[in-house]
Amino acid sequence: MAVTNLPVKESALISASYSLNLSENRLLLLALITAKELLHTTDLEHLLGKRIELSAERYANMFDVPKKSAYCLMQDTCRSLFKRQFSYTEKANNESLWHRTSHWVIDIAYLNETETVALNLTPAVISSIDELEQHLTSYDIRKVGSLSNAHTICLYELLTTLHRTGETPRVSLEQLRDKLGILEGEYKRMFDFKRQVLDYSIAQINEHTDIQVSYEQHKKVRTISGFTFKIEMKENT
Repeated sequence: MAVTNLPVKESALISASYSLNLSENRLLLLALITAKELLHTTDLEHLLGKRIELSAERYANMFDVPKKSAYCLMQDTCRSLFKRQFSYTEKANNESLWHRTSHWVIDIAYLNETETVALNLTPAVISSIDELEQHLTSYDIRKVGSLSNAHTICLYELLTTLHRTGETPRVSLEQLRDKLGILEGEYKRMFDFKRQVLDYSIAQINEHTDIQVSYEQHKKVRTISGFTFKIEMKENT
């Protein structure tokens, strides 16, 4: 179904989904697929408030990522998806419009014993379940299907955003660590950060995605303070 033919709310949700990152798109898609499977035993109304359970094993199999890293990635994604919100308009009985703001999920929970996460989808998402699933299923994840590391996926998304905007700004080390989701105590030595995160991720991106990346590092006195990335689209991708 074309976006232009959708009701106001469904069109707004699909537009809002473009702001989700790859991991959030994947988790939401799996939640929608699982929710639709539950419709074989219940109706749409009873999905409201129902916990949607997603196993790391199924996530790993569906998106071809290592199971050992899938659960951690799902937990991180749950937390970021929980903070996301979107706005839409909805007709009232008197044909006036409500301007509403909602979230994708209401509640998240983790079951470490079975490596399972559980989500409660919001009413706006559940009522648009068919349109959203169709849209997210068609979302092109093939370009990053081989990027199994969460830091690598985050770097790819940052670089493609910079390329789309035509910007080549200097990214400070602090900004880069934050964008990649690296905690304060992780990879504190620059040698470890470059070898295990930055250089590793760029090698993965150059091998498996539609872009070719190199970078220039900038120093403040003798300490690396930031990076500038050169990003080029590969031909025939």
